[in-house]
Amino acid sequence: MVDIEKITEDVSEFNKNYEGTKLKTREELNAYISDADDILGKHPNPEGEVRKILGKFCSHLGCLVTVFGQDLDNGIRYYHKSIELDPESYDIRWEYYTTLEEIVEDNEYRTLELVQDAIDCLTFCIDHCDTPELKEEHYIHYRYTDLGRVYMAAGDYKKAKECFEKSLEILPNDAARNQLNAVKKKLGNPVVRFFKRLFSGFRKKG
Repeated sequence: MVDIEKITEDVSEFNKNYEGTKLKTREELNAYISDADDILGKHPNPEGEVRKILGKFCSHLGCLVTVFGQDLDNGIRYYHKSIELDPESYDIRWEYYTTLEEIVEDNEYRTLELVQDAIDCLTFCIDHCDTPELKEEHYIHYRYTDLGRVYMAAGDYKKAKECFEKSLEILPNDAARNQLNAVKKKLGNPVVRFFKRLFSGFRKKG
């Protein structure tokens, strides 16, 4: 039987040891990752409540390693592990998206994989809110606006427009209205229309 108290103690001790750390040097980051992986390595096949404990732990690791350690590869690895451990957690998906938020809107760091992760997280958060109470609690109209911003950054203006319109349908708000006006300008841009027709022709030939 897995000792939940021991796992909780290990995680608490780790957090205590690194309380307030900013992971400013590569040495600090390496030590942090090594100690974290040691804890995860002790429990390769967790079950039940242990999965939730380690899922939350990995989500915390993903945030610190990405934001403070500036190590996107390991940060994303921890986030993927957290979702694997606790796939039904709203909090984990939301935290992952908030970490990705600025990254997926940055031309230098954005990748198709990270954009898809952001879309998957927000779609999960939206689908999770299947009652009026949860929709209000989690500001579901803003989640549609967030999703629209991701699609817009990725150049999918049609889907972005649909998301902004859905946000406004749920609750009129300036954030979605301003984004909708911006994406309409994109869709109305003759250069955008030209390339849309061009790529459409390529697809038909294929």
